[in-house]
Formats: sequence, C-alpha cells, structure tokens
Amino acid sequence: MRFPGSRNPKHYFPVTKKQSKVVGGCAGKSRWYITGLDQLIVDIEVHDRDGLAAEMGLAPGESILVDGEKAQRLLQQISDPKFVFARSAGGSVGNTLNNFTFLSGEPAVLLGAINESIRPGDPAFHYVAQTSKAVDLAYLVERRGSLATAVTFIGKNGERSFAVAPGICNDYPAEQLPVRVIQESAAVVTSLYCLRDPAWPIARSAERLMALASEAEVPVALGMGTAGLVRERRQAAQELLARYVTIAAMNVAEAEALTGEKDALLSCQRVLDWVDLVIITEGPRGLTMGGYVDEQFRRETEQEIRSKAIPEYNRWEYSRLMRRGDCQTPQKIYTHIHPYQGGPERLVNTNGAGDAALAAVLHDIVANRYHLATVPQCAKHPADIPFLSYSSLSRCAQYGNRVAYDILIGHSPRLDTAVGPDCALESD
Repeated sequence: MRFPGSRNPKHYFPVTKKQSKVVGGCAGKSRWYITGLDQLIVDIEVHDRDGLAAEMGLAPGESILVDGEKAQRLLQQISDPKFVFARSAGGSVGNTLNNFTFLSGEPAVLLGAINESIRPGDPAFHYVAQTSKAVDLAYLVERRGSLATAVTFIGKNGERSFAVAPGICNDYPAEQLPVRVIQESAAVVTSLYCLRDPAWPIARSAERLMALASEAEVPVALGMGTAGLVRERRQAAQELLARYVTIAAMNVAEAEALTGEKDALLSCQRVLDWVDLVIITEGPRGLTMGGYVDEQFRRETEQEIRSKAIPEYNRWEYSRLMRRGDCQTPQKIYTHIHPYQGGPERLVNTNGAGDAALAAVLHDIVANRYHLATVPQCAKHPADIPFLSYSSLSRCAQYGNRVAYDILIGHSPRLDTAVGPDCALESD
C-alpha cells in the first residue's frame, strides 16, 4: 500500500512514539481492494468544430441517452475524416477504479456487463485493452450485444458533453453480485448513472451492492453523474444517500441540482445531512469538501481562517474525518482549495477530474484501514476511535486536487502512472 500524497512536507498528525511493529500476516489478506459497479462504456472523442453537440440539444457538461438508430447516424457522421477522434475506456466508476490502482498500488474489482465474444476493433476490445491490469475483470457478466458507446464532444474551451448509446451496459442482474467480494472490500463505489431507471437490472444491482456494503460497514461512495440526471432523480438520490452512502462525489452543478444551493459550501452543509463526506469539484474555482469529526478530536487549522457563506468554515480543516454515527458530538467541518498551481495553463481535458479526486480520497480512506490493521498500536489509531481517513480533511482536499490536476493536463480521464509528489512539478 502506498500512502496518500507526498509525506515530505509537514505531517499534520506526527507520531510522537514510534510503533513500527506490523501485525504478522494481516497485510497478506489482500483486503485493501475496492469494488465498483459500472456501466461499461467506450468513449469516442470528437473535436466538435461543426456544432454537432448543439444540433443534438446537448448542453456543455451534460449527458443524454440516444436510441440505436440515432446513435448509428451519429457514428456515421463522425467517421468522416474531417473529425479527429480517439477511442478510450470510459465510465466514471471504471475511471475511479483505474486511478485508485495507480495511486495505491492495490487492486480493484470491476463489476458490469461485457460482450460474450470480443473481436479486435470492437468497443469491448478497446475497453479491455485500456484497463489497468490491476483491475480484476473476472467478475464481469457476459451478454449478447454491443458494449455501450459514448460520443464525447470536445468544445473549443475544453468542456465536454456526451451522447450515450447504452448497448448491453444495463444488463447486470443483482443475483450475479459476488457477495463475499463486496463484503470484504475496503470500499465500494457506483454512480447515479446505474440507477437512472429503476427497471434496469443494473439499477437493482447497484442498490443491492450499496446495501450489502453498508451492512458489512464497508464505506460506500456514490458519484452523482450529471446535473440533468440529478434533477431527474433528485428525491430518489437524496433517499439513497441517506440510506446507504458514506461518500458523495459531484461537481458544483450537480450539487446545486441535488440541494437547490448555488454555493458549494451551502451544498456541502446540506448533503452532510445525508452522508459522512462530500466532495464537490468546482472546475477553475477548485475543490470544496465537507465531513464530520467528533468535537473532542477536532484540530484547528494553522492556515488563515476564512469566511464565506459559512463563517470561519475552515477553522477545523486539520481534523481527521469520522463517520457521523461514530461521533458522540458530531461537528460538520469544511475546507476549500484553489486549483493546484492555479490550474493548467491550457485546459486539455475536463473529463474525469472528479473521478480522480474521488480515487484520491478513497485511497486515503483505504490506507487508513490498512494502517489500522497492520500497525494497530500506532498513535494515529487511539483505542476505540474509528477515524474514517488517514489524513486531515485539508490534506485529503490537497491530494484530490493534485490528482485531478494530472487529469486536467492530460488527454485521458485515466491515470497511466502514479502521481508524484507536489515538488515534482514545482521544480520544473
């Protein structure tokens, strides 16, 4: 297990008494993987010079479903040589799992539906070829048909919008869920995309996945998909968050659709009524996070105390995160961080930045579980104090921001190597 972020700078929680004894054999149980259920999908990237997205009624950052005939017409249009496009494995959960494996050095398990036969050039061929070998595909379910395809229109400012032909991606039955794999995961993740239509087999599977994990006290992460989907499923999404979810991940538009609040901090405050930890990406404005700590374990920031919609919102950002149910006197805590190094000089890719931030936070949470199991007597783990994260809320935000930056300056929503320490870029 790699530990999250660079540990060269000041450590917010220094160990005063060295306790380096590792519990024999515990680390070999390989309980440090995460499991995700996703609509397996391949992205076809199109530089939208002719306004095809606008013709289809797509707003920047939004996603729509298209029927088979309309999808075929679109695919024929973009096969014209004047369009520059590339195929890549996609899906928000698949992106998160892939990135987690590079960050942590640990495996992940992917659940979903895939073609029963795969030929070179098929969307499924591209998906398998471009998925990290650390992501276990053994639990995929074979189905007759074609893998889902998402045409990604890239606008002049780098903003992306999506037209999705679903194919077989929703045909994952709940009875195929590997119960023991889920119960022994260090965390599970799925997205609201999978829950769009309650009649879909994958929707029933996603809810059962979250229920199984919640019963086993495995942290559950849920991505909000797109703002249009959140508006469509707002009440159901709120109920799912309150019933099962530990970590909710979204962008600021999705947060507004979910809560009715335009301000990210106020959205955080509202979402924390349902979950234990919130991640809200704000594009060029950075990243806002909120969580819980017991009052007796809160730690005051050493940075400037700032006020926005919530007065002195960052006062306790140096606190390690806890689940609300584990706090005797729970307190909501918040942090905001501006884009790493002010953001890229040239925005190459906005797709997947939120998935990258979620992968970083999941890495921190899994590292905490690993460290607790392997070095239980360490001063980081006081007896009977079940911290959720290895690092402070502030540090988690820094790490998520740093990983998202690597996506923003690249051409893919997926990492292909581990993210280096902060100083690696500062010295360039």
